[in-house]
Amino acid sequence: MPKKGQRLPWRLSYVWGGSGTKGATPYADEGGAHRGALDMFRTARMRESDLEITIENRDTGEKYEMTANDAIKDTVNGNLERIRAMVANGADESAIAEIVEETEGLLKTLKGKGSVHLRTDLRDDLKVALQPQLPAGGEPQGGAEAEGAKGAEVAIPGTTGGGDEDDDEGDDEGDDEGDGEPLVIPADVAALISEASAHVSSAVNLGVEAKKIAEKVSELQLAMRKKSLNTFELPDLIAHQKYTRNTAALVYAEVAEQIADDDEDKAEVLKSLKRAVRNKNSDVLVGYLRGLDADKEAGLEEVQKHYPEAADAYLKAKEKETEESPASLTEAVYGLYASKGIELPRKGRTELERERRAALRGADESRLTPEARLENYFTTITAELEKAEKNAAKLNGHQKRKVRTRLKALAARAQELADQI
Repeated sequence: MPKKGQRLPWRLSYVWGGSGTKGATPYADEGGAHRGALDMFRTARMRESDLEITIENRDTGEKYEMTANDAIKDTVNGNLERIRAMVANGADESAIAEIVEETEGLLKTLKGKGSVHLRTDLRDDLKVALQPQLPAGGEPQGGAEAEGAKGAEVAIPGTTGGGDEDDDEGDDEGDDEGDGEPLVIPADVAALISEASAHVSSAVNLGVEAKKIAEKVSELQLAMRKKSLNTFELPDLIAHQKYTRNTAALVYAEVAEQIADDDEDKAEVLKSLKRAVRNKNSDVLVGYLRGLDADKEAGLEEVQKHYPEAADAYLKAKEKETEESPASLTEAVYGLYASKGIELPRKGRTELERERRAALRGADESRLTPEARLENYFTTITAELEKAEKNAAKLNGHQKRKVRTRLKALAARAQELADQI
C-alpha cells in the first residue's frame, strides 16, 4: 500500500462514449492501472457503452491506449491459463466447461477491425488449452485425470448454471411464516417482476443459455431490491427484509405454476436457474457498486437518487480530494451501509472462487522443486512469445513501436535475471 500523500506515478485516463465524461485515476503500479482498466471495461460491457482508456507513467513518459478488444483478450488469456491448469490437474469437467462458456461469451463481444482474426486465434488457443499436455514419453499423464481433461471438450454443450444451495444475499424462495396476507406490490416493482418472469420462462422453456439469463434476472432483482427499503430506509441490497425475499420469489411463482407436475425436466431447469441466479447475485451487486466510480457523473446521479447520505459524504470528500486520493462514490455507499452495521460484499462469488482456485494452484506449485517451477515458467513464457510473434505482424506502425518498447524492457529484465543466476 502506498503511503499517505505519496505521489502515484501511473495514471488511468478514461472517456465514456455518449456522455463524453472524462476522468483519471492514479495508481502505484502498472498492474493496478491495468486491473482498474479491466474492471471499467467490464462495466462498459454490462452497460453496452463505449469507453476509451489511456494508461501512462508520468515519470517515464510510457503511454499506451487500451481498447475494449485488448481488455477482452487479456481476460480470455487469463481464462486460458486457468483452463490449462485445471486440465493438467484433472479438474471436474463442469468447472472447466463453466470457464469455457464464459470465454466463448467474451469472444462473441469482440468487434471492430481485426476482431475476426483475433477471435479465430483465441479460439484456436482455447482448443489447445483444452488438450491434455504430453510429457516427454508422449503419453498423457495421470490416466483417469487425462481422460477427464479430454472429456471437458465434449461436456461444453450441456453446461448450464448451477452451484450449491447456499444463499449469498438472502433467500429468493419466499417465507412461509406470516399471516398469509397477499403482498401489495407497487406498479413499478410489478413491471420488474413481469420482465424477470419472462426471462425465467424463456430459460425454462428453451433449456439453453440459462446462465446468461440468470445474470439478467439477477440484475432485474437488484433493481427490485433498490426499490425495497430496509429498516434504515436504505435499499435492501442484500435482501434482509422478508418483503424483499417474497417479492423476488414472485419472479418464479408464475412460471412454476405453468409447469406440469410430471414435467421433471422443466422443473429441474427452473431449480437450476434459481441456484444460478443466487450464485450471480453477489457478482451483479459488486459489479454495480464498483461501477458507480466508473462513470462519476452517472454514478453521482444514481447515488443521489438511492443513497442521498452517501452522496453528501462523497461531495464533502471531493472538496478535499487529491490526485493520489480521489473521492469515491463506491466507498461512500459502502461506508453508509457499514455505519448501519450492514456489510456489503467486496467481492463476488465468481471472483472469490477464482482466488480460491488460484490459491490451490499456488499450493500445488509450492510442492515443486525450484527447478521444476522455473521449467513451468519457461514453458509458459515460450508459448506466450510464440503467440506474440504470431500477432505482431498484424500491428500498424504506431502499435509496433509501442510493443517494441515493451519487448525491449522484458528482454532487459530477462538479461538481468540471467546475469544474477
